[in-house]
Amino acid sequence: MPKMDFTAARVAAINPTTALVEYQDERQPGLSLRVTPAGAKSWTVRYRLKNGDRKRVNLGAYPALPVSVARSEAAKVVGDVARGADPAGERDSERKAGQERRVNTVAAIGEAYLEKAAIGRHRLNGKPMRPSSLAQDTAYFENVVRPYLGSRPLADLTRAEIQTAIDKAETEKSKSAARFGRNVLQRIYNYAIWQDIVVSDPTRFVSAPTWTERERVLTDPELRAMWKGLGMVPSIEGVSISPNLVAAIKLAAVTLQRRSEVIGLRVDEVDRTARTWTIPGTRTKNGRTHIVPLSDLALSLIDEAVMLRVGMGRESQFVFAARRDPNAAIGAMALTHAWRRLVPHLTIPDPTEKDPKRTKPLAGITPHDLRRTGATAITSERIGIPRFVVSQVLNHTSDAGGTAAVTAVYDRNAYLREKRAALDAWAILLQTIVGEKR
Repeated sequence: MPKMDFTAARVAAINPTTALVEYQDERQPGLSLRVTPAGAKSWTVRYRLKNGDRKRVNLGAYPALPVSVARSEAAKVVGDVARGADPAGERDSERKAGQERRVNTVAAIGEAYLEKAAIGRHRLNGKPMRPSSLAQDTAYFENVVRPYLGSRPLADLTRAEIQTAIDKAETEKSKSAARFGRNVLQRIYNYAIWQDIVVSDPTRFVSAPTWTERERVLTDPELRAMWKGLGMVPSIEGVSISPNLVAAIKLAAVTLQRRSEVIGLRVDEVDRTARTWTIPGTRTKNGRTHIVPLSDLALSLIDEAVMLRVGMGRESQFVFAARRDPNAAIGAMALTHAWRRLVPHLTIPDPTEKDPKRTKPLAGITPHDLRRTGATAITSERIGIPRFVVSQVLNHTSDAGGTAAVTAVYDRNAYLREKRAALDAWAILLQTIVGEKR
């Protein structure tokens, strides 16, 4: 290794050769200048530990690091070695720790959790998460967990830090975003504990906005305004809702099924001869196959949606196919967004005014309120069907416990006649309310 008394002029004058050359400083022990064939110059310090191991530490590039600074930094390294330190070893440890922190961030482990959840490997003896649940977890992970905490190492998060993030999500996004974001983070911690990535879950004592149970039931004037508004969408300025989404909202109101189940309706789930719609367990909230009797109104809405799709020249297994991808259904949130665009334009007669032409805005209603409204009407004096039958129509698990749950596995037609009577009666009442039947 050639030696040189480094000065700014001498270092600048060194020309590259066909091979890497390392020059040793005559003044500062251990300091060297490495010159590559491409002409790049960098400072390095070589030293030997007490056990005889030879090590090297890179200080930085020249000319960003001038001669005087390189000598000063080299002297510090030599001094640390003399006191028993191993600068190169410490830097390796820090680099590995940094890599480990990047691998074990909330974002990285969250991605692993979602990937494993899709195949049921996110917990012991797990089952693949339902597509709708996985989609929901993914959405809140991407919209809440990743933006607020994604870059942080999962094991380093504190309860206070998580609480601050959840509170911020509530302020900047919504109460439901904060609540579901916290819940997704809890599931990520459960997965991480199972995988021995972390040893505790700091989300246990993180508070989030509680679920406020809605009791909103639409009145007859509100139902008429909603139905009439759906029929007048093309003429409402500033409201853009596709005809198939209009049909989807109406079908949800008529069948009283969940928006994701309606939007995901497949052609092969409908049996026109039996006049039924069979929703597989992979698409229901409770994981149980559900048979929905179809009224005349429901069948006509399905036919209308299929004709709309065919009229646009799209072949698809989905009744409500996505515009850009016929092999996928419209996203469930599309229905909600369409609803939000429409409702501000709806009005109902104002009972506090003597003039019947005076109206007030129809506000504070959601698509899910249609489900509650129909269920309430079916059990009311207007129809008078027992609540248990309505629970079967809605596919609630709570009324199928014990032996009923076991029976339901084998009896796919359980209470089909009663459910048909309920939904047929509701369809007739709804048409009467909105003025389509007298």
